[in-house]
Amino acid sequence: MAPLVLISPVAGTADVVVARRASWRDRLMARLRSTRLDDQLARGVAPTASAPLALRAEALGRSRYEAREPRRSPRARVPLHRNAVLAAAQELDELARQLLSPGPLAARGVARVRLLLVDGSSPLYFSRAEVDLRAAVAEALEDLNPSFGW
Repeated sequence: MAPLVLISPVAGTADVVVARRASWRDRLMARLRSTRLDDQLARGVAPTASAPLALRAEALGRSRYEAREPRRSPRARVPLHRNAVLAAAQELDELARQLLSPGPLAARGVARVRLLLVDGSSPLYFSRAEVDLRAAVAEALEDLNPSFGW
């Protein structure tokens, strides 16, 4: 059975949400475009903007989503930006506590964390990143709190 997704219809009816079953195409797009969808969620695009976004947000919110997938060996390892990691140690510890705590997490925050981890140009790895690692972690922490403002 296809998962249920909630979609806001045409502009001008933002307070109306329609439920429908996800199509095979929606599920395929959610899987193939996961990083692009994570980027959109991290920028604050509402999960109800499209079926693939809704499916991706739901997948990110599943308990232990990444841990239950088969372990893949990394193709290439990008070294951590050690000085930034050491400077942001307290913030990273708080982020880990928040991620491991019981209760719901907002898709936007989980998407931000995932992008920090998988994007080689994130401040976690890249010394000349556009944003400081401490600031990026603080934003992710703030965005982990569920709200209906997307």
